[in-house]
Amino acid sequence: MLGACGPRAVPLSRWSPARRPPACYAAPVPEQDAAGHREVERTRRLFNRAAPLFLLIERWLEPQYRAALAALDLPPGLFALDLGTGTGSLARVLAERGHTVTGIDVAERLLRRATRRVPSARFRRMDLVDLVGVPGGSFDLVSAGYVLHGLSPDLRRLTLAHAARIAAQAVLIFDYAAPGPWYVRLVEHFEGPHYPAFVRAPIAEALAALGLTLARTVPISPASACWLCTRDAGSLRAATPPGRNAP
Repeated sequence: MLGACGPRAVPLSRWSPARRPPACYAAPVPEQDAAGHREVERTRRLFNRAAPLFLLIERWLEPQYRAALAALDLPPGLFALDLGTGTGSLARVLAERGHTVTGIDVAERLLRRATRRVPSARFRRMDLVDLVGVPGGSFDLVSAGYVLHGLSPDLRRLTLAHAARIAAQAVLIFDYAAPGPWYVRLVEHFEGPHYPAFVRAPIAEALAALGLTLARTVPISPASACWLCTRDAGSLRAATPPGRNAP
């Protein structure tokens, strides 16, 4: 696969914000303003407090993920970066299907559970704004499971732009496609104010503006769906084994 420095795959675990970013992607991680810090801290506290609920959320999410990934039938062996990985539900299903997965999240309690549940994956605490320091094209696949609906419009656009830049082959999104039942709306009310606007915005249009093509839509329920968006119109290909073509 082609990465930002040539044909290579660079798992996030080999990149550290403490080191100088690679010469092919020298952009520094910007400082957040005070409002950004407050939003990150609010999100971290919210999801750390909600960690016990993820025992139920996992039972709801993982069958969705398994069914959708079976329908998509991606080639095995992709390097995947899972944004907002939570307790690793999507990371777990990706790993079951033979992919090498790195998951990031801002809530450390969720990450501790993810590490126990998916020992074959790698997890690190990292905020979405820090994606600016991840080299372009360094993962085959960037995924986000029920993450985008909780973000402000500006952070959602930024996250999608980074996902499109980092993904050498495709971006995979699971999220709401229409207003959900009352209990979903109630939960999302406590999560934040962005859910209603998200379900009214066509996700394909946002991704098309970033140079991605909507390759597949897999309905999951009347209220949610999975979207696979590719770099070009061709099919996905298995990843190059790490190190084989590294410069």
